[in-house]
Amino acid sequence: MQKRLKIFLPIVLASCALGANLTTQEQKESYSIGASTGSYVSNQLHSQAALGVKYDLDAVIEGFLDALKKQQKLKDEEIIALLNQRADKLNKIVETNSKAELDKNLKAGKEFMAKNAKNPDVKTTKSGLQYEILKLGMGEKPKPESVVVMNYKAYLTNGSVFDDTFASKIPAHLSMIGLIDGLREGLLLMNTGSKYKFTIPSNLAYGNVDVDRIPAGSVVIFEAELLKVLKPGELADAAKKLSESEAKSFHDANKTK
Repeated sequence: MQKRLKIFLPIVLASCALGANLTTQEQKESYSIGASTGSYVSNQLHSQAALGVKYDLDAVIEGFLDALKKQQKLKDEEIIALLNQRADKLNKIVETNSKAELDKNLKAGKEFMAKNAKNPDVKTTKSGLQYEILKLGMGEKPKPESVVVMNYKAYLTNGSVFDDTFASKIPAHLSMIGLIDGLREGLLLMNTGSKYKFTIPSNLAYGNVDVDRIPAGSVVIFEAELLKVLKPGELADAAKKLSESEAKSFHDANKTK
């Protein structure tokens, strides 16, 4: 799936500063309008320049002032056509850059998975999921439709953490149905009380699109600890947070099984 980023170019392209002192409420409000517009446009122009698309600041300011005075040197149709041309140019650059970044991530991910597979403690399933047993519990296994209580730490191959319930000390209540394919497959292997490390290729994780702090095509790693498989009668309480004592009781109970 190819990432597409739409870049919107503002019709109004600059703001001007008042030469007079800002003494009245009207002046302050009016200045704020200009400053807010200018800040937005400045960010847009800097982003475009970073992609290699230049702009003429004097012409930007002139266009803004002309529009305020309703003395535009170009017709509305010309302005729209020019802005659309610029947007097309920017979108093509973004798509090219995104494709290059995706290819780089996929290549790096493939190399990481190949290296990780050589670890004697790591097993690989038919789908390509890799897992390592960190602690083996003796409790029940979840089913594909189960709701589970678990702790997990999720991070990229460079160690960048994007979610961590161990750190927050608030276990997650998750429906197996809503999980990414690799994590769901991995949890089905686990007995309650177990802790596994899953290395999940992008096709079993978040695919070829950026998702929050997860770049497109990324391998993701989950260190998952299965605390409990909820029974149907317990689902009404699934949204409640577990206290530290409850979480500890799950650990202690599974140790004795």
